[in-house]
Amino acid sequence: MATVTVSRARVARTISGNSPQVLTLPEGASATFKKGELVYLSAGYVTEIGDNPGYILGMADEDAHNDDDAGTHNVAVVIANNDTVFEFHKTDSSGSGAATAVTDVGREFAIYRDTTNSWATAYISGVGAGTNARLICLDHSNFDTVGDTGGRLLCMVMGSFRQLFCTS
Repeated sequence: MATVTVSRARVARTISGNSPQVLTLPEGASATFKKGELVYLSAGYVTEIGDNPGYILGMADEDAHNDDDAGTHNVAVVIANNDTVFEFHKTDSSGSGAATAVTDVGREFAIYRDTTNSWATAYISGVGAGTNARLICLDHSNFDTVGDTGGRLLCMVMGSFRQLFCTS
């Protein structure tokens, strides 16, 4: 099997076949996230998620502006809802490519944040993502072959972590 170069996540498609839901919202102060990174709303401003986020608004559809003042710029975000499917490379908990397998489909994955390269990947640690699970794998990407190291997975954000579509 091949080794696929790990790179940033992207919006793959929607279940409905329609365009994904995109909102343009005020950007947080000193935000440095890149297109393809997962973000959330903090005090009304779009901000990059931390490790094991409580909520995920969606995926940045453009790079942040790194402005000193919150709200100076707006930024487009593809919203994580029950229609949007994201594509993540499969990695281990250190961000190194991991081989895809037929057993990935239906499995929960955690999010690995590569803060050096500004991207996120999906990973399983040990026997599963456990309490850190934020994604559910729906399928493998057509760009890769099952068994490829670093292959891409088609995932949705689990319902209880979708910031605009859950209750606490």
